[in-house]
Amino acid sequence: MNARPAAAALGAGITAFLIVAVAVIELLPVEFSALVGLPVGLLAGGAIFAVVASRYGALTTKSRYAVDAAAAFGLAVAVTLAVSYVNLAGLRSDLSVEVTVVVGVLAAILSVLVNWRT
Repeated sequence: MNARPAAAALGAGITAFLIVAVAVIELLPVEFSALVGLPVGLLAGGAIFAVVASRYGALTTKSRYAVDAAAAFGLAVAVTLAVSYVNLAGLRSDLSVEVTVVVGVLAAILSVLVNWRT
């Protein structure tokens, strides 16, 4: 596996993990919903990682654009959260959840534009 399918699989898995974990945590009416949401998100992220890693070469062009955009979102969110955690250049207070999501969406849009141009 070369770098592009591996990065796409990792990013799509991260995106699936984030979406499923947040959805389950928000939808469950119990106090400790993260105890259910995080493992379910990990299972979903792992499944998406496996599917994308094994089937990336068989995707159509438009499907590949969508997978790459989802992967870019997940990787951008992971990098932004890592920068916030390390407090690189004192950015922790500036990197709210809204800013993190906007950075992810911008990365996804940039990914589609770069794929479309090449």
